[in-house]
Amino acid sequence: MPFSAPDTATRELILSATDVTVAYGQHKALDGLNLEIREGELVGIIGPNGAGKTSFIRALCGRTRVTGDLNVAGTDLRRSTDRRRHIALVPQDIGLYPHLTARENLTVIGRLLGLKDRAAINQALETVEMSQHAKTRVSEMSGGMKRRINVAAAIMTGPKLVIFDEPTAGVDAPARDTVHRLARALADQGKAVILITHELEQAEALCDKILVLCKGKRLAFEPPARLLERSFENQREVMVRYATPPEPEVLNAMQPFAFTPGEMPTIWVAMTNANEVSFVSAFLTALKGENDLVREISVRRPGLTALMHRVEKTGQIAA
Repeated sequence: MPFSAPDTATRELILSATDVTVAYGQHKALDGLNLEIREGELVGIIGPNGAGKTSFIRALCGRTRVTGDLNVAGTDLRRSTDRRRHIALVPQDIGLYPHLTARENLTVIGRLLGLKDRAAINQALETVEMSQHAKTRVSEMSGGMKRRINVAAAIMTGPKLVIFDEPTAGVDAPARDTVHRLARALADQGKAVILITHELEQAEALCDKILVLCKGKRLAFEPPARLLERSFENQREVMVRYATPPEPEVLNAMQPFAFTPGEMPTIWVAMTNANEVSFVSAFLTALKGENDLVREISVRRPGLTALMHRVEKTGQIAA
């Protein structure tokens, strides 16, 4: 049954972090983090390598020393030894026995967790829409099905907070989409969900809020639309795709427009405050007869990918 959440202010507070710091010697991997996550919220955590994402998850899971206050569902994590009742971690790797069926896997894992309630296994299978495959061996499952059972194994204990720690790294598109849909579905059912991911377009579309970390510090924590509006205001992102990587004369023509390399050698991106029609017209004029090399020009509002490029270069979210 879908979760019908009250207004944000009246939702149950699931995770509260106050001045949370993780230090390794003199280096602060996480520096004074403050945030609150409520029931029904899906929060994406993004940031460059070394931003503090892993340190935050390790702090939540009790795998590193931490100062500050961490509270989940009214429980002080620094004093609680049994975090499994409150927090579930869905890791990047598949932690299942391939020769066992889905139900047999969950039964074994449940016993290791001290779970004796068979109904919890049935509920977990139902939640990830795998009840009809309960007797299927894991070795016979697709990548997306394995991911679903991996999630089921994590949520059997009925946690309030579910953490997806880069669960789509190295997986194909269907399996990736499966994981993201499950994360959204769990939030819609009332869980508080954290998603650490490099799939920025997916995070922008799915998440209620985005936490941006850089060098251990919180740069932003707000809904993606508000974050992008505040970061880019009226700017537009212009993407040019060439048939082949541009030659030196084309690169010279691009310089006044401040293009930077995109994800492939044929893709270049620029940000502009100017009217997009005027910008594109001036750019095509500057190419001086090399227009036939251009396969595509698109103009759009900047997304989280553009924001991450800025954070990686400047350590800031605003220009």
